[in-house]
Amino acid sequence: MSEPRITRNEDGGPLVEESLLLGLAVVTVSIVIAVILQATGWAQGIVEQLFQILNDSWNDLAHLLGTP
Repeated sequence: MSEPRITRNEDGGPLVEESLLLGLAVVTVSIVIAVILQATGWAQGIVEQLFQILNDSWNDLAHLLGTP
């Protein structure tokens, strides 16, 4: 009785490797885009709050001076 020989077929090896690298690149780019969007959303929220504070201050000053 002879043991079965294992034949190696490496024809798909480079294709699988390139597919995995491409998938990893897509995931990495998606994460970077998500972080950038979250950071700009945070910055936009800060700027909106600042404008709201300035607007409230201007309205309070106008009310104090009697301007309708």
